[in-house]
Amino acid sequence: MMRLTTALLAAAVLALPAHAQATADTIFLNGAFYTVEDAQPRAEAVAVKAGRFVSVGSNAEVQRLKGPETKVVDLKGRFAMPGFIDAHTHPIRSQLMPDVDFRIDAAVPPSPEEFSAKLAAYAEANPEKPWIVGGAFSWGTFEKVPLNSAFIDATIDDRPVVIEDETGHIAIANSKALEMSGVTEDTKDPTGGYFGREEDGSLNGLLYETAMQEVFKHSPNYTQEQVYASARKILPKLNEIGITGIKVAQGDHLWAGAVKRLDDEGALTQQVSMMVYEVDFYRRYSNLPVIENREKLSTDHFRIDGIKLFADGVPFGQTMLIKRPYPGTENHGLAMTPRDELIEKIVTYNGMGISVMVHSTGDGGTDNVIAGVEASMERHGAEKVRALRNHVAHNVIVDPADFERMKYTNTVLEFSPSFWFPRPIIDQAKPDLGDMIDEVWPLGPPLRAGVNVAIGSDWNQAQADPFINTETLVTRRAPGAGEGDAILGKESAASLEQVLRAYTMGGAYSMFMEEEIGSIRTGKRANFIVLDRDLFEIPVNQIHETVVNQTWFEGKLVYEGTEKVSF
Repeated sequence: MMRLTTALLAAAVLALPAHAQATADTIFLNGAFYTVEDAQPRAEAVAVKAGRFVSVGSNAEVQRLKGPETKVVDLKGRFAMPGFIDAHTHPIRSQLMPDVDFRIDAAVPPSPEEFSAKLAAYAEANPEKPWIVGGAFSWGTFEKVPLNSAFIDATIDDRPVVIEDETGHIAIANSKALEMSGVTEDTKDPTGGYFGREEDGSLNGLLYETAMQEVFKHSPNYTQEQVYASARKILPKLNEIGITGIKVAQGDHLWAGAVKRLDDEGALTQQVSMMVYEVDFYRRYSNLPVIENREKLSTDHFRIDGIKLFADGVPFGQTMLIKRPYPGTENHGLAMTPRDELIEKIVTYNGMGISVMVHSTGDGGTDNVIAGVEASMERHGAEKVRALRNHVAHNVIVDPADFERMKYTNTVLEFSPSFWFPRPIIDQAKPDLGDMIDEVWPLGPPLRAGVNVAIGSDWNQAQADPFINTETLVTRRAPGAGEGDAILGKESAASLEQVLRAYTMGGAYSMFMEEEIGSIRTGKRANFIVLDRDLFEIPVNQIHETVVNQTWFEGKLVYEGTEKVSF
């Protein structure tokens, strides 16, 4: 119903009599607009009425809509483009971690001694917390010092502690946490995960994939007020880096309630789509009631678009499911959800009219996802399932042989986290991936093949800054690097135009909103950003330095600044 309502609103604005259209709320003149529209890629000016573009063209064309109360904004030649749409992000969790949990910045790995000191300081400052939960430790911290329960016990042994790594798919628990969770040497590995063990079979406290849940599910959950406070704090900050739309790859009743409340209060300045966990990733409660009540939770700027499932793990620890074995092994990785079970889940949810987002880092996991969508098409009809735009998340290793299947099933291929350039975490993956390291996150090939592609940051697993992410997708080099510097997967690079389209219209398509957002076109919501430089007129290795001067959401200025913001 809401999609029909917004479409009718757009039609109503465009159907206004000529004399009414002549009084735009705001006109923006003397700009260098990049529209991401093939029919009109560039424009000099735009006019906005009731939150939508009502004219896109030259100064002369747009000024025809100027009335006595029309606000005029002179952009003075600055570059403007649609707001970025991050198609995979965890913003509320990113803020809950520093607000509530123990928080470590994995981007700059501390020494083992610094890690222990931070953990001890947090425990001392929070004596009332029955559990210490947090993230995200970097494997770079533990290159020379082994990470195990004993390491954490040496700092805290009287309270349970469980801390995620930087991938979010491995955790370390101290002995108290294992004890309180009932995990012993005799505990069997759960489906889709395993407990880390020493050579003698004793537990070392490392928890891989679903084994994390065997410990996390015993820890206290967040409260509704904690989630709301973090959402209210962090979502506006995304405007500071030029983001006006997000697809949240995580959610439950708490998250959905917080975002709905923000929009009800008029405080939401993002278009938000949420894919709630089928079963909470950490504490294992069902989110089916949220899915069943999704219409009641929807607002004009917030929608629950589907459900999130898991096909496999991550490259680290070789839990990513791949068609080839890992170098020097016979291991193909781990199906977090067994193939037949995953296929049946996709068929079931699609039959209910529910789209799925499936975590799949490896081509083996993606093969299982596509098989599920194909089975769903056979059961429910091809066009019904194609319309659901089922979504494969992450795509670290992709098999080009599957491109035609992806196109036929109308599956969205989304790339995240933003680790597609040389950096320490890539070095940490090399022992597991070997020569496959040059194949990771291959954005260019599926784009050139005509697959539906979107871009996500997977923040807070990686940086959210879309300018860093845009530059490095084009160069496949570290931000600011030159032609002679290290490159990761040269054949996986894409052009600037391709990246910007995937980062705007690709995300909009994945959110079922390509007629509403993602480009600058008459009738669409007026979500756009004004930058301090034209991205097409500067050396590509300077894009990461771009400053967002203004962010406009439905014709309202929601951010203005002159300094670089990045996180």
